[in-house]
Amino acid sequence: MTHGVDLDEMVNLGGDTHSISLKPGEILFREGDEAQAMYIVKTGLLRILSGSTMYETVGPGGVIGEMAIVEEHMPRSATVIAGTYAELIEIDMPRFLSLVSSTPSFSISVMRVISRRLRIMNRRYRSAGRATPTPE
Repeated sequence: MTHGVDLDEMVNLGGDTHSISLKPGEILFREGDEAQAMYIVKTGLLRILSGSTMYETVGPGGVIGEMAIVEEHMPRSATVIAGTYAELIEIDMPRFLSLVSSTPSFSISVMRVISRRLRIMNRRYRSAGRATPTPE
């Protein structure tokens, strides 16, 4: 089971998809960079890092940079580095809105990625021994 989008569905939607190719070790974006797009991994593996902490390795069908689309005008929250040769589909805001409108399953896929990543971060936070905040 992939934790992202259906690549076949994306290819079938066609349109003016913009592809980006990365070599191993090449940086897609750095934490703190201005964000204008999200990406879907077509081929290869990419690592999501913050400082010296690796959050996740993302492969084909995976989504990267989704927070930039959902929460506009915020800087990148992590750095993404290609672990292998990789090809990505770039999704800017107009394309994202078009996909959400024409393909509701796309928006559900993006929300599932965000939800899954939040749950993982919550587990890491709890297992690090930090106290759970009390409701006010």
